Amino acid sequence: MLNSIYIQEFFDALNFGIEIIHQNNNTKNDDHIYTINNETVLIEVKNEVRPQSATSFICQKNKKLPLLIASKYITPKAKYILKENNINYIDSFGNAFIHLKNLKIFIEQGNAKPAVSNYSNILTQASAQVIFQLLKDPSQINKTQRYLAQISKVSLGSVSKCIKALLDEGFVVKWNKDKKYQLVRRKELLEKWVALCNEKILPAYKIGRFTFSKQHNNWETQLNNNEALWSGEPAASLITKYLNPEQFSLFTVKTKQEIITQLKLVPDINGEITIYAPFWIISKPIERVNIQNVVDPLIIYAELIYSNNNRNIETAQILFNEYIKPNL
Repeated sequence: MLNSIYIQEFFDALNFGIEIIHQNNNTKNDDHIYTINNETVLIEVKNEVRPQSATSFICQKNKKLPLLIASKYITPKAKYILKENNINYIDSFGNAFIHLKNLKIFIEQGNAKPAVSNYSNILTQASAQVIFQLLKDPSQINKTQRYLAQISKVSLGSVSKCIKALLDEGFVVKWNKDKKYQLVRRKELLEKWVALCNEKILPAYKIGRFTFSKQHNNWETQLNNNEALWSGEPAASLITKYLNPEQFSLFTVKTKQEIITQLKLVPDINGEITIYAPFWIISKPIERVNIQNVVDPLIIYAELIYSNNNRNIETAQILFNEYIKPNL
């Protein structure tokens, strides 16, 4: 098993006498169960771990078994998140945080670097806007590039570069002789997109920060129309009823002046409401969510996961299981 080979190599790099045994009971659920020095552990193997994927592991912690992340590369911030949440990790460079009953190791040599260049045409703002559409509806990979450019609000050339990069990096494959394509490795692509959404798309479409006026401070009733769509914490609250929002995220086609005069929001650089212009064509309510004034669950999920707030991350997992996972 390839994962077992990787894991053994990671532990060999530590130069400790550690016994690792893969518990293969010929069932799918046991594929990642190992014993390390006679202690049973659940191990997840990844090519790389970045902050957004590190936070997602918090929801995956198994109360019965300790979790260990084995990855070729883990960013410094991701390591911090894992360690703060008592999630064990080990990388291919001999760095590790392992806090088990029978094994306690902390090594940080500061020598870890990505195995490949960070540059990719997938990692651009324009590509991220295209990928958003494909993750929403993977069948759109077979739509014309002109159509994808229109709904993604990007140039035709940007779509061409994105599709080529997806093909080159194995996220899109041809699946029949009619040159039809299929989007694959969708969960991995989602992890990349979460970072791109927060680091490249949202900053580019940010209108500003605002606060509620004293006369209008009931967020659930004040902004109940399709021209102002909630995201992040308030959207998650409306959908799941699991969260009381403290930070607000809103998408609207209105100008800054219209936000003040029509939505009755007050500009404030320290305000609790961050407002963005939409990076997609708003045409109708989200079909898979029975609430009209929220954005697509992918955007809500991306914002929650990137918040590093445990309650938000738990809520993100609820959204993932209900609205996102069926497409992956």
